[in-house]
Amino acid sequence: MNANLPSDSKNTLKRSLSILVVEDNAINLRLITAALTRAGHHVDSAMDGSAAIQKFKEAHYEVILMDIMMPVMDGIAATREIRKIEQSRNIQEENRVKIIAITANAFEDDRSKFFKAGMDFYMNKPVEIEELIRILNS
Repeated sequence: MNANLPSDSKNTLKRSLSILVVEDNAINLRLITAALTRAGHHVDSAMDGSAAIQKFKEAHYEVILMDIMMPVMDGIAATREIRKIEQSRNIQEENRVKIIAITANAFEDDRSKFFKAGMDFYMNKPVEIEELIRILNS
């Protein structure tokens, strides 16, 4: 267990994950990255969906935290492209990367768009770190 985490905390790390954080807001990106790193995860980052796709092609990630509203390419378009890449690589559904939407807009219509695009979960901004760790451990 990571020495920086309290032993009785809900943040207790099950295992270290390779995580890509895709977020165009530099402050949000730093906060999420710092919290995940403190929790013992290996964290990489991208500032937009296009950069996320490139990083996904070059490295293996177990989880992608995907902002929805970004310049260049939004999170929904990036998720669709990542799922197409996985299909072309014949990656089975149970082995595909877990994609978690991070958004300030989580209305019912928005949530259905996230899931149709291939996202697995969604979280409202600001991100609650304890909730994120719980989702990552599930």
